[in-house]
Amino acid sequence: MAQFTFSNNTYAGEALAGFMASTLLQADSVKRGLWTVIQECKARQVILTVDDDVVLQNPSGIFNDQGTTSTQIESYLDPVVYEFMKTEQWDKLIQSWEQSQIKSGSLNDYDGIVDLRNFLMERYTEKLSIASERLYYLGKGNTLEATFTAAYPGLLSTVASNGSTYKLTLAGLGASMAASAISASGVVTVTSTANLVSGDVVTINGVTGAIADTLYGAISGQSYFIVVNNATTFTLVRNYNEVNKRRAAAFTGTSTGATVNFINVSNVIPVLQAVYAQLDYADRSQPDFNLQIPKHVGYAYAISQANKATNVLNAFTLPKEMDFLGIPLQIMNHWNANVILGARSSNLFLGVDLLSDQQNLKMVFLGDYTNDQVVKTRARMKSCVNANFFNEILYLSA
Repeated sequence: MAQFTFSNNTYAGEALAGFMASTLLQADSVKRGLWTVIQECKARQVILTVDDDVVLQNPSGIFNDQGTTSTQIESYLDPVVYEFMKTEQWDKLIQSWEQSQIKSGSLNDYDGIVDLRNFLMERYTEKLSIASERLYYLGKGNTLEATFTAAYPGLLSTVASNGSTYKLTLAGLGASMAASAISASGVVTVTSTANLVSGDVVTINGVTGAIADTLYGAISGQSYFIVVNNATTFTLVRNYNEVNKRRAAAFTGTSTGATVNFINVSNVIPVLQAVYAQLDYADRSQPDFNLQIPKHVGYAYAISQANKATNVLNAFTLPKEMDFLGIPLQIMNHWNANVILGARSSNLFLGVDLLSDQQNLKMVFLGDYTNDQVVKTRARMKSCVNANFFNEILYLSA
């Protein structure tokens, strides 16, 4: 059973006015209308697509069917059920931090404090939303919060694995370099770091050797914030998936070679130009078409706009428009690094039972029912993702 742990106990016996928590990047793709949401999805839902051609014929008094066959394609939303469950015993925290608020009588040591319950409810709700957002896009494999057994590939891997998706790679856009070594401390050796700056995000691919991320396993396909050390080396300091938890990267083993891919200030404009040039004309003109980009690419684009501004006062203080040649750039908080997705929201499907399931937490004190002096919190959710008309979706990856 879970218990509170303390890094120190300096203020034992004093009533704490409130509780603080670290800041979080919010999950808001649904609020921004980036999905077509299908609610009440308790079992398989079928998405039907139908298309046909038009044939212009010679005029005829007798009806002459054009002879084509309408094509109907089915795709599916298969919901996955998962739950959040947490048991907490309050007495240690209350005796230590809020003893002045405890009523007389030892059994009252177990009574929960309302402020703490409300705080944890709000905190769990925030984190459930973030975990769900990561699950929608990244799938179970890159969502450490997901420990259930059912398969959940996520939107990005679903799009990437479909043969009809229009795909680009950074290697073909000159946004990659070869690494000759990666040490167990995360130091990467390359020919030159001239196009990199500390704070950039790189994606590691084509790894040789036995190096592994202690949290995420094999580092091939993983992305990291970096610190540039000198003209030929930089250090991998934090996995990009750790934007909320902020745990430092740690590795085992070494590598004798890899490919380093990146989008930063030095190349963001050419990369976006290459993406724009290869977007489907019909799709990019639709009002619900967006380019979804990771947060670090949005920062690079904003800095690049400021750098290129001439005779503009306050170029680095004025807000920058997240738009590229008339196409909205949607900054994605929980997303793979160095990945860009061009798609209409009407082509991306999110199936849920209810959107509010992430905020529907039940917190129950069992002392009055079973005499177990604990508080239990529970949530239950269903979700699934899929896309349609993959040949209308552009996917750029590292």
